[in-house]
Amino acid sequence: AIDSKKDDKSKSNRMPRKQNNSNNNNNKQNDILDILPKPTSRESLVVEAEEQEELLALSPLPSIVSTVTHGANNRNSLKKPEVPDVISEKIDRIETVEDIDIVEDVLPALQFGDVLFGSRTGGKEPRTDDTPLNNSHLEKSLLEAYPGVPTVLDDSQDADPIDSFYYVNWEDPIYDQFDDYGERIADSTTSSGDSDPANRKGSVWISHKIPQRPSKANKAGPRAEEPATPCTKQKCRLPDCRCGGSDIPGNLTARNTPQLVVLTFDDSVNDLNKRLYEDIFHTSRKNPNGCPIAATFYVSHEWTDYGLVQSLYSDGHEIASHSISHSFGEQFSKKKWLKEMAGQREILSGFAGIKLEDVRGIRAPFLAIGGNNMFSMLFEANFTYDSSMPIYDNRPPSFPYTLDYKISHDCMIPPCPNKAYPGVWEIPLVMWNDLKDGRCSMADACSNPPNAEGVYYMIMKNFQRHYNTNRAPFGLSYHPAWFTTPHHKEGFELFLDTIISMEDVWVVTAWQALQWMRDPTPLSDIHNFKPFQCEYKDRPPRCDKPKVCNLWHKSGVRYMRTCQECPEIYPWTGRTGIANSLVDPL
Repeated sequence: AIDSKKDDKSKSNRMPRKQNNSNNNNNKQNDILDILPKPTSRESLVVEAEEQEELLALSPLPSIVSTVTHGANNRNSLKKPEVPDVISEKIDRIETVEDIDIVEDVLPALQFGDVLFGSRTGGKEPRTDDTPLNNSHLEKSLLEAYPGVPTVLDDSQDADPIDSFYYVNWEDPIYDQFDDYGERIADSTTSSGDSDPANRKGSVWISHKIPQRPSKANKAGPRAEEPATPCTKQKCRLPDCRCGGSDIPGNLTARNTPQLVVLTFDDSVNDLNKRLYEDIFHTSRKNPNGCPIAATFYVSHEWTDYGLVQSLYSDGHEIASHSISHSFGEQFSKKKWLKEMAGQREILSGFAGIKLEDVRGIRAPFLAIGGNNMFSMLFEANFTYDSSMPIYDNRPPSFPYTLDYKISHDCMIPPCPNKAYPGVWEIPLVMWNDLKDGRCSMADACSNPPNAEGVYYMIMKNFQRHYNTNRAPFGLSYHPAWFTTPHHKEGFELFLDTIISMEDVWVVTAWQALQWMRDPTPLSDIHNFKPFQCEYKDRPPRCDKPKVCNLWHKSGVRYMRTCQECPEIYPWTGRTGIANSLVDPL
């Protein structure tokens, strides 16, 4: 039955030896057993034990003969094992039936899995002698052929049974362990030398012009980390402070306020969405001053093509941080938030050529903000704004505000900050209404209509709630995967072409919207508003011919494109590949 079962596995190159009496299959052990007296019942037990052991050694259990673990190139090149001397000596001394007891002690009856994990039967007492439990002579010969492999196959004989698996010690690099956020868990018993790639600082250097928020004109106000108090307009004034609410800044009227549309995209930038961005940002789509429309890209690290990110930055788009590992961050410490967000800012600078001071904002993955820990990080790392907090009330919609004082809206996704962080802005996600009276924080989370006309109508309905009331910035927040449905993209582009034909509507980045908030400029003068111009001579050129960096990450090869220098290691949290990183040593 075993032979036929193994023969069915056509891909196996380890065929069991058949138990027959042909001369080709006789070995030393068979020759010895042939000269023994006619088997008695006890001798039959010995023979049966030997056959079970032989078949068990050939069973498809995890093997030390692994081309991945040990680099063996030809598994068929193993020599036929010989019977260990200890068994031969025992058999040579057999003269009577009573002597079989010695053999029974040497070759106990095995159950499936005994060789790997010890016997699971409870009928025998634990062994007290020092005799090794490597009962398979085949396994012994294999172990001798691979020096460095543990010599005790039974996990019960290991120094730490829990810390071993199959035949390879946990110290083997194939068993590097990673935490929930993809960081390698260091072994406390080993030294953290430079030979470990995870401990290398990297080879790419960046210019560390420290990012700064806009300087405060008025030094008065609450101090960072103080308990947040209610905001009043007498204490909080532009350009550095603004209370949350729906009132138009600068005492402008709605008709004299430009309608800003803040278009944003989340997650990685790569070939899967390259064509999408080329279509949306066609050169024919321009703002009223003749400059191309622009968007903010909240870029996460994994799977990102930094050559494409550099090209987007060169074309005038804003690049912001969306973290390295794209993990839920409600329970992150401030240090962890710093490594995720400021670390991604360094990666964007090192591999997409973006100035550190131009990476001004963040968006938390899954909108899972981290309360005071996250906003304390934003303050200390000199980020200018966050755009992660939804606001349920949308009639009239709210404007961006600073976190000098207590937030004025309900906390939709806790934990929200309850301390003061002067000068840090929040660009809230004013919730949309879908056509079924549902609410959604991001446009692609709504219940979407089944055709392009319905998608157009849903977006236009939410736009008009802003345009016809106080003209608070209207957010178009998407993940690129939403556009893979053809009628979604068709309805969106129909809406986009409608609003860019309007003289009082501007499609801008999040940072451009905040610059207008700090200096509210009426519609009559908006054509001369400097932040809305399109002068990008100080930015790097497009990256149309990137190099491909082949790097090892999470037991696989990653291909990272960039027009900058390739790193020695795949950038990740705590090891960005930046030689002069200010975040990695923390």
